[in-house]
Amino acid sequence: MKKNKLIIFLLTAFYFAACGNTTGSKTEETSEDSVVTCEGEKDSIVTCESVKDSLLATIDEEKHLESLISWAPDTACIMNPELLLLLDTLYQHVRSDEYSTNPKIEEQWMNSFRKRICEYYDRNHDDQESRSEFEKAELVLEEGARLMEADHDDSNMGMLIRNSTEVTFARLSEYGLLTQMIRRYKNSQTRNLLYKEWELFEDIRINMSSIIDDFIFLTYCDGTAGIPLRAERWLDMSDSRRKMYQNILKLESQSLEDEEYYRGDAVGYLFRTISDEATNMIKDWEDDQNDGSPFMNEREFKKYQEVKKETENDIKAIRPKLNEWIKLWDRLEARLTHTNSHKMRQVASKMLIELAKIAPDMEEHRYVGY
Repeated sequence: MKKNKLIIFLLTAFYFAACGNTTGSKTEETSEDSVVTCEGEKDSIVTCESVKDSLLATIDEEKHLESLISWAPDTACIMNPELLLLLDTLYQHVRSDEYSTNPKIEEQWMNSFRKRICEYYDRNHDDQESRSEFEKAELVLEEGARLMEADHDDSNMGMLIRNSTEVTFARLSEYGLLTQMIRRYKNSQTRNLLYKEWELFEDIRINMSSIIDDFIFLTYCDGTAGIPLRAERWLDMSDSRRKMYQNILKLESQSLEDEEYYRGDAVGYLFRTISDEATNMIKDWEDDQNDGSPFMNEREFKKYQEVKKETENDIKAIRPKLNEWIKLWDRLEARLTHTNSHKMRQVASKMLIELAKIAPDMEEHRYVGY
């Protein structure tokens, strides 16, 4: 919940900053620029703003800033208000206190919401008989992502909204993959191990998120340029997680390429990578200071020292969690030796190699899109 609330705070801050920057700068627009004709109603003309206001009117006022509708492009509200309202339910749920850290409980909510997604798909597409519930959900989420890019915006705020929205949609995708794993293995002990694996990885995800936040601060200090990168890296973690599930589900069909396995010490590789990156970032900063070109005031210097210590603690904390997680995959393999699951640990290990690519190289994004 800490990360969800951080996203809400960042979005809100950017929103009011944008409002302040535009005060007094609006000019009177022509009717062609300011109105859009609603499809199917030739005699009716409405503004994008009026449609968005109508959609927001269906939501409790105190939840407006936590709503997908608030951050959706104005034109998207006219293009597909039904889909926006549907996905707003997911968007608000993942950011609320109702979102459960217990995967058994949260899976029930996600399964119920997926049924609503499928109902939407069936109403709007002709190939519903040939699609599974999970395929339908993915296609609707892709449609929602395209809708949110109706007015493409590469500003800091635009990238933050886009990335954080996709992170939210990805939660439904991840739970869909967990459900497919649970349905495949009927034994209750195996299922409990899969739920335990989810909980362990969520703890790793939080730890990795803290490390990424540390690295962003060590690179940008308090600059806003790193804010969209934070959400982008959260999405990268989700992508790695979903790819792991997808590859494990492919094991029985023996359709995986050799590069999808990792046979070495993935825990050690990830730990060494983030440790080396932290050492290099700190050394670069100290070299800058020794060159006589300090870029921080006293308050910033103190904060930097605090984050430096936090980084060391966060990296130290993640290794035992990774060890416990990889050992759990050993237990899953042992329970499923009658299948092709003897490669499960190797596929899961590959995800750690992907995570090792996420944290480093903050500098390469410094001048991109800002």
